[in-house]
Amino acid sequence: MKESLQRIWWAGWKNFKRNSYLSLGTTAIMVLVLVLFSALMGLNFLSVKVVSSLNEKVDVTVYFRSDAGEEEIIKVKDELQDRGDIRSVEYISREKALEDFKANHAGDVLIQDSLAELDSNPLQASLNVEASDPSQYATIVTYLEANQFRSLIDKINFYENEQVIGRVQKISGAIQNWGFTLTMALALIAVLITFNTIRLTIYNQKQEIEIMRLVGGSNWHIKAPYLVEGGLYGVFAALVTLLLFYPLVYLASPKIELLMPHASLMGYFISNGLQYVFLVLSAGILLGVVSSLFAIRRFLKV
Repeated sequence: MKESLQRIWWAGWKNFKRNSYLSLGTTAIMVLVLVLFSALMGLNFLSVKVVSSLNEKVDVTVYFRSDAGEEEIIKVKDELQDRGDIRSVEYISREKALEDFKANHAGDVLIQDSLAELDSNPLQASLNVEASDPSQYATIVTYLEANQFRSLIDKINFYENEQVIGRVQKISGAIQNWGFTLTMALALIAVLITFNTIRLTIYNQKQEIEIMRLVGGSNWHIKAPYLVEGGLYGVFAALVTLLLFYPLVYLASPKIELLMPHASLMGYFISNGLQYVFLVLSAGILLGVVSSLFAIRRFLKV
């Protein structure tokens, strides 16, 4: 059995080396597929991080009418704090809002002068509401809009934040969909190229195949070397992809971290290195073996 497997392996390796130019082209196409597949993995990680970061920063800010009394606002605050889906509620009075606004625009003379000329405080008291789970914000907003205190509320700013998150998710989804479509298209091209490479190998070895049949070679011994050849295309493509992709991630990761400090792309691919290597090798071998199977079924009649 061992000798039989060795013969199959060496026959497949010889086929791989014999078609050097075709092997190079087939491997290159597979590399493109696997690099794009890897890039989609990285994009998915980054998009999840972006949405997660936005969710963490989102809160509901409830602005109250200028005629709303502080006692009434505190009563709303206390009622919100009694809800199990709310983590915290912060009350910001009109005076505190004005103080913070002045501090944030301390260097803007025009704004400071404009505020000094006003007879009254133009800012509103507000409550900053942070939910235990970002998915609960819509429920909280619905509760506030239907609550008995709705007449005290001027506006709720959650919908603007919700739209931003929705846009980010939509853009991320569109990029992933297009990337997946492109990956599938390249995978199909890789399958067709590998299919034709194996077909040419079979045609070039017609006499050898006939001799093997005459001397009693089994179907498995005749077909298996072509499966090995297809698998070798995938293995070499995967190795080249790994050698290319990790340096690219290493170079890109610091630049990404400047925009997204908590998203280490290099850290992601290192911490998930075993799974990533397994996925790339499996995808490469699958592409090669499936292409070989199609070619064998179509052109190798034994």
